[in-house]
Amino acid sequence: MKKINLILKKELRTTLRDKKTLITILIPILIYPILLIFYMGFSQVVQSDLTKNESLLAVDNNVPHDFLVRLEDDPIIRVSTVSPNVDYQSLEDINARISFKSVKSGEMYTVHYNSTLEPSQQSANRIEEHFRDYEETIKSTQLKEANIDYEFENVVTIQEEEISGDMMSRVIAMALGLIFPLLIVLYGIIGTYTISSDLSAGEKDRETLETIFSVPIKRFEVIIGKLLACVIVGLLSGMINILALFPLAYAITTNIPELSISISFPLFLYLFLMLIPIMILTSAVFIGIGFISKTYQESQSYGSVLFIGFIALCYIPLVPNLEASSLTLSIPITNALLLMKEAFLGSYSLIDTIKVLGINLAVSGIGIYVMNKLFQSDWVVFGGKS
Repeated sequence: MKKINLILKKELRTTLRDKKTLITILIPILIYPILLIFYMGFSQVVQSDLTKNESLLAVDNNVPHDFLVRLEDDPIIRVSTVSPNVDYQSLEDINARISFKSVKSGEMYTVHYNSTLEPSQQSANRIEEHFRDYEETIKSTQLKEANIDYEFENVVTIQEEEISGDMMSRVIAMALGLIFPLLIVLYGIIGTYTISSDLSAGEKDRETLETIFSVPIKRFEVIIGKLLACVIVGLLSGMINILALFPLAYAITTNIPELSISISFPLFLYLFLMLIPIMILTSAVFIGIGFISKTYQESQSYGSVLFIGFIALCYIPLVPNLEASSLTLSIPITNALLLMKEAFLGSYSLIDTIKVLGINLAVSGIGIYVMNKLFQSDWVVFGGKS
């Protein structure tokens, strides 16, 4: 254990002198709060402008007068009447168009809009609100003319109650539960990727492995020392991300009490616990690739391909409606992110946590075993040199 500790200290000292590694670890402290605050502020400004902007509507001149008056009385709707024969595509600066024709069952309106454009979608939503009010008015008038009590029209009443808060709060809570764990894990993986090539292929380029082997130390002890150094850097990177993101998350949850997210110290510990097996796995894989590579540049090239694979596993939880199941919880890295998301939303499962930790630690153990086997080969370590 003493020799492993010496290797660990030596690697950490070398790493902390590397400016590139330090920048990679520390940059989230500055950039994340700035970017996220700017994004939230910009989103609020854009949303506010959309609600205040006028809707420019083209309405066929055969639309009933009562409905036309409703639209004209709305202060944020500007109406222009056009001939039914005019093509909607030829109308400039129009957000939506309403066409009308009489049918046997009553009146039929058609709304033409472009859902990919926010002003057009907003206009369609406003028109729909007026349609509902107008429909209720027409229905009530017709029932009175037929001497039918309006209460008979509503024999069955359906009332919906949303128990998880308003829509915006649910969207923000889900976004935080997805994005924050993703950023924490991604930056942890970046931390291990940054240092792993230097711990393996970099030693070959500098020809310092011979110096290490000149002292009475087992190769497995060297492996464990390097692995621990890489894991610590990855955990530091992930933990700094947690520390950088938590104040922002706390501020958001404080300003929006409806959010179903609990920012607490147990959540911090849970995220850190789930991060440990991921850092062990990625460190073992990246260092193993570094030993196979003959040069530092070659190690970076191979590592970048694996890095893309790890990113793909991190992005799987972003798939809509994907929940924790027997299948998803068996996928390394993805399973941890799914449980992190559930933890952000206040749900902890002891059985799932033990299962995920067991799977990720088992895969990490396989990675360490393969890495150790590679390091036992002189041909792999010294690149074929005697």
